Amino acid sequence: MWRKPTIDDFYATLESDEAALFARNENEDLAPLERQMAMAVSHARGFVRSGRKCRMSADEALLPDMLITPAMDYAAFNILKRLRRNVNDSRTKAYERACSLFEKIGQGLIVPEDYGEDPSEVEPASSLAKASIMPKPRALGRCQEDGI
Repeated sequence: MWRKPTIDDFYATLESDEAALFARNENEDLAPLERQMAMAVSHARGFVRSGRKCRMSADEALLPDMLITPAMDYAAFNILKRLRRNVNDSRTKAYERACSLFEKIGQGLIVPEDYGEDPSEVEPASSLAKASIMPKPRALGRCQEDGI
């Protein structure tokens, strides 16, 4: 199943000392956190796309379930680093595991679940543009060009 990571998914990956830094407040602006989560989702989707082994959702906010926690670990590490907090060993290891998983997916060694069954709901197999013009046929071949 593919879904959009939520703020609750982010908080679920935090340890108690990290969660204290992100204590919820009703008036808190969650935009920076949501932007970092979106960047983590985009990062993970890039590796899924480069692996070219599964169909992807056209919705850029969706990830396979197996990548939600690694993407949130990736986001948490980056946020803590930006806050200039000491990042503990367990957070660093979670970040490294997430990066390793993303690299294996990008290499095609691990394949996340496909998105949907309807081919109209998935992205094209290639991100390369197809040629829209054809070259003209050659007027002369190698044999006809002797002596010219």
